[in-house]
Amino acid sequence: MLGRTDGDPLAVGTVVVAGEEVAFADPYVSDAERAAAGRETVAERSRALLGANRERASARYAEGGLADGEELQRVWCPRDPAQLRERLGAERFALWASGDVLHVLWRGEAERVLLGGGVSAPMWPVDGAADLWEASLRIRGLDEAVITVMAIPLGAADLVFGRPVRDHLAWHGPRAPRDDTDGREPVLAGQLSEHVLASAALRAPRTVTVYVPPADLLPGGSLPGCVLADGESTRSFAGALDAAIVSGAAPPVLLVGVHTAGDRGNPADLRSQEYLPGHKPRRFAAHLSFVTGEVIPWAASRFPVASAPWISAGFSNGAAWAIAAAQRRPEVFGGVAAFSAGIVPQRVSRASRDVRHYLAAGTLEEGFRRSTRDWAQRLRRAGVPCSHTEWAGGHDPFWWRHSLPEALAWLLS
Repeated sequence: MLGRTDGDPLAVGTVVVAGEEVAFADPYVSDAERAAAGRETVAERSRALLGANRERASARYAEGGLADGEELQRVWCPRDPAQLRERLGAERFALWASGDVLHVLWRGEAERVLLGGGVSAPMWPVDGAADLWEASLRIRGLDEAVITVMAIPLGAADLVFGRPVRDHLAWHGPRAPRDDTDGREPVLAGQLSEHVLASAALRAPRTVTVYVPPADLLPGGSLPGCVLADGESTRSFAGALDAAIVSGAAPPVLLVGVHTAGDRGNPADLRSQEYLPGHKPRRFAAHLSFVTGEVIPWAASRFPVASAPWISAGFSNGAAWAIAAAQRRPEVFGGVAAFSAGIVPQRVSRASRDVRHYLAAGTLEEGFRRSTRDWAQRLRRAGVPCSHTEWAGGHDPFWWRHSLPEALAWLLS
């Protein structure tokens, strides 16, 4: 870190990220408030850093290639605004590749623009074009990557958090797996249904979405069951799972998605309270009790599914929940499918050493990748059956959907 704010909410500091000097500050204080107080703004510091950042990025672009262990690198070369406008045409947002470099271009009025999604970086203004913003990133395995990118414009009165994303696009490398739905509502051979359970443990109603495989593929006995955190995403996951079951790539599974508590933008962050055991232990325990003592028995009474063992599954904080749930209730959960787990236990509980784990994370999500890899190493040292894989991409719903059928096929093999 090159600069510190020392707890001053109006101060602006500088950190070095992947060789780039990036301005940072308290995200809940706007640049307008800093300017009104006569203080330097994040936009001003970013502009002051731009020249040196471009020089370093230009040198990297000319050198070519990534160092061992390096997955992403900011590069730069001068651009002709007229050619960039021609590439955009009538659109506001574009991305394309040249070799192993992904180029991102956005048109609009803003003081700053952040690139978010599968990769995160500030976008840089184009010289001679006040409304054009660019980012060029050398990425290892770009031809196999799927990367969703979002342009997040920030004006003088905007906060970093809470600003709606304006534009998003997805890069699909020529050798990457395809998304057959292409953003469309999936057409399922199986059935989706939504239910509301009155929970004693949570003292409130909670929605549950259930996917049942096609009737002609159901086994004579009971199905294995999988509880999915962030259950409001069940419909999206069901599209990939349904296709895999129909093709024979995954076995028939009952998928039960337990919805989150509500608005993720709420300062109370009930999702984290329910998914991270160290955040609010009582709330985590109540949610786990709801899943194991209410949702699973309810599903076993309504659908052709066994009462145990089940698989716990999730992504991001939901992955942390899936792991923690199996650590605490291995008699209920015999398998874990965890994608992009950011927070993992420091040790493997003795009772859970027969719980199989399928773990996966993206090469471009540094912290989540490291945590997921660390958990895989702890499991293997403890002799726990574990499959660990990585995809060429970031913290991306595409990869989570793509990974679930593979995880279930491995866990149930």
